[in-house]
Amino acid sequence: MTRAVIDTNVWVAGVLSAGGPPARVVDAALSGLVVPVLSPAILAEYEDVLHRREILLPLADVEAILTYLRIPGEHVIHVDPVGVEQVCVDPDDDMFLAAAVEGAAAFVVTGNTGHFPRSPWRGIRIIEPRGFMALIE
Repeated sequence: MTRAVIDTNVWVAGVLSAGGPPARVVDAALSGLVVPVLSPAILAEYEDVLHRREILLPLADVEAILTYLRIPGEHVIHVDPVGVEQVCVDPDDDMFLAAAVEGAAAFVVTGNTGHFPRSPWRGIRIIEPRGFMALIE
């Protein structure tokens, strides 16, 4: 199975839109086709952003996703990176790369590839949802 760190923006876009690449990434992650890799910092960001009132995500969908992601196992890999290199344009995105390294993820899936270093970085492909789904479907 493919391990991937999924940026928060992909979860938001995937829940907001039933069709399209971000929604297919979310479906792949929730169905076990993709194994999400996340850290405590990433999970905290997911919880914060997905619960924001201005985003207007259905609460039942948000809670189902977060419940799925909170419990580590074969379906979700939890890591706790010790050091976070500062390599992204937006320092808040460095945690996604740190989790990818620690969790041996092959991909970071993001709608903001411009915030990240050139792909591949340390063997990790930084890719948009459309390209990611084209590779795994």
